[in-house]
Amino acid sequence: MHKILSLIIFLLLIPGAILLAQIPQKLVARQLSVRRVNGVVRDSLGRSIPAAAVRLTSSKDTLHVVTSEYGVFNFPAVRSESFTIEVQVMSYRSYRRKYFLNDTRPILVLPPVVMGSSLVQLKEVSVTTAKGPQERGDTTEFWAKDYIVRDYARLEDMLKRMEGFNADANGQLTYRGKPISRALFNGAKYFDGDIAAAIKELPADIVERIQVIQDNESGTGRRLSASEASSQTLNVVTKADKSAGRMYQVNAEGGTQDRYRSGASARSIDGWKQWSLSASANQAPLGIMSTEPIGTISGMTISFSPLGNGGSGGMRKDASAQVHYGNTFGKLNFGVDYNIHRVHSVSEAEEFSEEFYKEGSLRRNTKRTTDNKITSHIVTLSASANKGDFSMMVTATASMSHNENKNNSETRQSGILENLQRMSLGTATDMPSYNLYTLLAFFTSRKVHLNITVSSSSSTTKGSGNDNTDTYGADITKPDSSLYLLQQQNNNTLFNAVDIALTHSWRNKLTFLLKVTPSIRKSTDINYRDQVIPGQEVKRLNDLSNDNMLTGYRLPASFTVTYDYHQKISVEVGGRYEINWQHMRLPLKELDLSTRTGTFLPAITVKYMPSTAGNLLASYNRDVNLPTLLQLNTKPYYVTPFDVVIGNKNLANGLIDNWRLRGTYMFAGTGIFATGEVAYSQSYNSVGANRMVRIDTVTKTIRTETYYLNMKGGNNKNLGYSLSKNLPAMNTTLKLDGYWSWGKQLYFADGSLETTLQRNWNQSIIASFSPWKWLDIATALAYRSDNNENSLQPGRPLYNNEFNAVVKGAVFFPADIKFNVSARQNILRASSYLVNQHPLVINANIEKRFLKKKDAIISFVVMDALQQNNNNMIAQTVTGYSNAVSSTKSRYFLLQLAWYPQQFTRSKSAKNARRGDGSFVQ
Repeated sequence: MHKILSLIIFLLLIPGAILLAQIPQKLVARQLSVRRVNGVVRDSLGRSIPAAAVRLTSSKDTLHVVTSEYGVFNFPAVRSESFTIEVQVMSYRSYRRKYFLNDTRPILVLPPVVMGSSLVQLKEVSVTTAKGPQERGDTTEFWAKDYIVRDYARLEDMLKRMEGFNADANGQLTYRGKPISRALFNGAKYFDGDIAAAIKELPADIVERIQVIQDNESGTGRRLSASEASSQTLNVVTKADKSAGRMYQVNAEGGTQDRYRSGASARSIDGWKQWSLSASANQAPLGIMSTEPIGTISGMTISFSPLGNGGSGGMRKDASAQVHYGNTFGKLNFGVDYNIHRVHSVSEAEEFSEEFYKEGSLRRNTKRTTDNKITSHIVTLSASANKGDFSMMVTATASMSHNENKNNSETRQSGILENLQRMSLGTATDMPSYNLYTLLAFFTSRKVHLNITVSSSSSTTKGSGNDNTDTYGADITKPDSSLYLLQQQNNNTLFNAVDIALTHSWRNKLTFLLKVTPSIRKSTDINYRDQVIPGQEVKRLNDLSNDNMLTGYRLPASFTVTYDYHQKISVEVGGRYEINWQHMRLPLKELDLSTRTGTFLPAITVKYMPSTAGNLLASYNRDVNLPTLLQLNTKPYYVTPFDVVIGNKNLANGLIDNWRLRGTYMFAGTGIFATGEVAYSQSYNSVGANRMVRIDTVTKTIRTETYYLNMKGGNNKNLGYSLSKNLPAMNTTLKLDGYWSWGKQLYFADGSLETTLQRNWNQSIIASFSPWKWLDIATALAYRSDNNENSLQPGRPLYNNEFNAVVKGAVFFPADIKFNVSARQNILRASSYLVNQHPLVINANIEKRFLKKKDAIISFVVMDALQQNNNNMIAQTVTGYSNAVSSTKSRYFLLQLAWYPQQFTRSKSAKNARRGDGSFVQ
C-alpha cells in the first residue's frame, strides 16, 4: 500500500515540477527603456480571431498591428509600462482597456482579450446572430433559448430538438452522424467525461449554450490541420447563475421475470472542483430484443446490458461502484477516479448461419450456453495546467480484469458436411493493463507552436483453460472423433510513441506543419495446446501451439502547407512518408522474418467557409495497409485446431485512395439546417484470404486452410444527408435523414476470385410537436434495405427490406400525472431470412410527480404489451450471414421509484471574467 501511495503522489507531482520549470527567474529590478507586449484575441467561444485591428497608445507610444491566423498580436518595442489596448473587428463590440503594469520584465504577456458579439438595439429588443447552429472554426454553437422544451426536461430532450443531434436509448450521442466521445461542463471535464451520464443527468433549464468541438483524435486539443483525424466533444455552457451544482439520485425498480434495478449517487461540480460517489445493482433477463425505454425514470437510467445481443435467454447480474475527486491547485487541475464493476451472466443463444465455399454452402444451427464472470478495477489519474505560453495534460490509467468463462455449444452442420459437433470451453484469465498519455504544448500564443505528445500502453492476457470437441456422424451416441486440449495463454503488447508537431504561421496567410511520430510496438503471443488422451501422458502439440514474438518500428514524417484566403477559403496540401520495419520470431516454428517498407502518401483538403452558417469541404488522401507478419508467415499457424493460416512472404503493401465531399449550411430564410456527405474509397493490392476447405469423411470434421494473396481490391461508395427544421410557433421539429452505401468486396475461394456486392439504404423522417400544453406527439417513418449478392451463390441474393412506423405520445393530466405510450409497427417487409414479418410493439407507462419540488416520481410500466417483439438479429458478412434468434418472452411489467434532488447555483469563481467555453478566469 505504501508503494502504491508513493506512486500516486509521484504522478501528481510531475505536472507541478514541469510547471515550476516553466517559471522564469525573477529579473533584477531595473527601469527598462522598451518592452515586448504579447497577447491573443478570442471570441465568445474561446477561439482565436484573426485579422483583428489592435491599437496600443500611451504617452510615449502609438502602435498598430493586425492579429495573426491564431489571433496573436505582438508589439516588439513598447516604451511605456502603462498603456491602453483597443481592438476592433467586424461583428464584435469594440474592446478598450487600460493596463497599469509597472513591470520590469522585458516580455509582457497580457490576459486573453475576449470579444463579445455586437448587439443592435431596436426599441429595447436585442438582435444577435441568427437562430440555429453557428459555426466558428472547429466549434459549432447552439443557443438554448432557440429551442423550447417542457418543464423538468433533461439535456437529452433539448439535444433531440437541436439540428444534427441524435441520441439512442443508452445515451449514445451523435452529431452529423459522428459519435460524440466526451462531455465538458463549462469547459471542464464532466467527472469522467461520460456523455451518456451528462445528457441524462443535467436539467435543460440550466443551459445557456451547447458547443460541439472538433478536437484532435485523442480529444486533448484542437486539430493542427483540416486533414487530421478528429473526435467530437460536447461542451455544456450553463447560465452564469447555474454554473455550479449538486446532484443526488436514488432509484429503485422491480418487475416480472426477476427484474430489479437499484442505485444511488451524489455529485458536486464547480469547474474542476468535483466529487462523485455512486453505486448500483441490476438484474435482467437476456435475449429480449432491445426497444426504446418509456417514461421519465427509464429515460434517466442507462441500460446495463445489451439485451437481445444474439441471445435467446438467460440472466445477467451487474454491480458497480465509482468514486471521483477533482480539484485545482494553483494553475494545476487534477482528478482521480476509481471504478469497480462485477458482471455475472448466464446466457442462452440460438443462431442460424451460412458460409459459402467453392464446394457449396455450409449451414449451421448452433445452440450455445455461456456462464461468464468478470470483475474489473480501473484507476485513472489526470492533470492539466496552463501558464503563459505553456500548457500540459497528463492522463494515467491502470486496470485489472479477471474473467472466468464456461462455454458449451451444440452445432448441427449441413450442406457440404453433415455432422453434429459438441464443444466445451473453459478459461480463466487475468488482464492487467496501463495507459499513459502526456501532452506538452509550447508557445501557444505565438506564431510558432510546438506540441510534444508522449504515450505508452501495455496490456496482458494470462490464463489457462480446456477446449474439448466431440464430432458425431449418423450415430449421435458415439463420437466419430474427439479432441481434448489443455491451453495456456500468455499475451502481452507494449506500445510507446512520441508525436512531435511544429507549426509556423506566416503573415496570416500560410501555415506550415511538420510532424514526426516515431513509435515501437512489441507483442508476445504464446498459446500452448496440450492433448489429453485417456490412459496416456499429456502431449504438447507443437503444430497447434504458437509462440510469436513481434516487434514493429514505425516512422511517419509529414509536411503540410495551408493557404488561407480572407478566412473564407483554405487550401491544405501535404504528404507523409512512412517507414515501417517489422521483425517476427516463432521459436516453435523455427522462423525468423523481417520486412522493411517505405511509402509516400499524398493528401489535399480544400475548405470553403462563406459565413458562420456553414462550410464546404473537399478532400483526398492516400493511406497504406501493411500485411501483418502473420500474413507474411509461411509456417502453418493454427488459430483454432480446425482453422490454419499459412502466409505469403511476397505480399505487397495495400493502398487505399479516399475522396470526400462534405457540407453543412443553415438557410436563414427558411430556417432549414442541411448537412450532406459523399465519400468514395478504392483499394489496391488488398490482401485477400484464399480459403480452402478440407473435409475429413472419417472424423466427420471440416478444416479450413487460409492463404493470402494480393488482389486488385474493392471499393465503397457512401452518400448521406440530413435536413432539419424547427417551428417555434408550433413547437415542432422536423428531421429527414438518408444514407446510402454501395460496396464491392473481393475474396478468394479455392484460388478463384469471388465478389460480394453489398447495397444498404436507410431513410427516415421524424416529426415531433406539441399542439397543446397537455399533449406531445412524435411520429417517424423509416425504410431500411440491406442486400447482398455473392458470386458463389448466383441467383440467390440475401435481402431484408422493411418499412417501420413509430408513434409516440405523452398526455399531461392535472396533479402532475403523465401517461406515455409508444407503438412501433413493421408495416411492410420482404426478407430472405427467417424473421417475424410484422411485429407490433406497444409500450406504455403512467407516472406521477410528488414532493414539494416535484423531484420524486413513481411509475408503472408495461413493455411489449402484445408480446411480439421477438425479431431476429441479422448480420451480413463477405462470405455469408448469421441470423440470431431472440427470446419470445418479451412482455414484462415494472414498478419504478426515483428521487433526484438537484441544486444549481452561481460558481464561486463567477465574480471573475468568463471565457467563451463557460469557465471563469481564476
